[in-house]
Amino acid sequence: MNDTQGRALLYGGAIALLAGIGAWWANTSTDADVMTLLSSADVQLRTAYAIPPVDHDGNRLETRDEMIASAIVQLETVERIEPGLAVTAEFRGFAHMLEGEFTDAAQCYERARACGDCAEEQHDILAFNEARMWAQAGSRERALAVFAKYGAALDERFGHQRILEEAAILRELGRRDEAFARLDTVVRDRAAPPMATLQAGREYLLLGSDRQAEDALESIRKEIPIADYHLAQLKLRQGEVDSSFELLTRASQARPAEVRRMLRDEANVWSAVANDDRFQELSSLPAASPGR
Repeated sequence: MNDTQGRALLYGGAIALLAGIGAWWANTSTDADVMTLLSSADVQLRTAYAIPPVDHDGNRLETRDEMIASAIVQLETVERIEPGLAVTAEFRGFAHMLEGEFTDAAQCYERARACGDCAEEQHDILAFNEARMWAQAGSRERALAVFAKYGAALDERFGHQRILEEAAILRELGRRDEAFARLDTVVRDRAAPPMATLQAGREYLLLGSDRQAEDALESIRKEIPIADYHLAQLKLRQGEVDSSFELLTRASQARPAEVRRMLRDEANVWSAVANDDRFQELSSLPAASPGR
């Protein structure tokens, strides 16, 4: 994986957990049976990641659960055959993440970093994912400590992402001034990629800073059309309903599936206009193709 690909995955939020998995272990001299088991676990975990935990009615998807369970059995077998591999601990952490067991996931990533076969490139990704899992588990101070300890190496590889992650954690801790300071560092850097500016804009929105959010999102809306979705949220919050729908429509035309998903995931944000015909049209699922 090259640096550009790594950063693209990191800017996808939780998908950073996929960034390092399998990036290097296929080139080792590991036993063939172990390699087969690891490869199978890798495929099953990645597939499970792409499947939502529950269906539209809130029922757990058994296929996903079975994939995770099967991968765990395979990883346990690998550990018996060849104990102490970093990739086994990493995959086990990924499985814990998929099951919502964030503390266990963080501990697995920490353990993987301590393995003797952990490569330098893998070490940075594991540190990043460990910090994210501590934050998900509610251990936000510990997450900040991990980011601080490995900050220089992470910044060299992943640009502004550590700063943005820290800003989100600081916001959740109520340390608003520190969060703003992190975000300001990103938006003032002319070398910051548009995706970093988008994340900063979203964080400003969550912090309630409309002016800074609007400035950040407006600056990248031509490059990243989904910025219009977040600007639409801002306009709705300001009571400019028509402007909000204009922006939402524009975002939907550019990224229809993504916008529909976000409207469902953030239904509470749009509750004030949930009964508006325009909202109903934009949030509805596309009609099935003939013959389906």
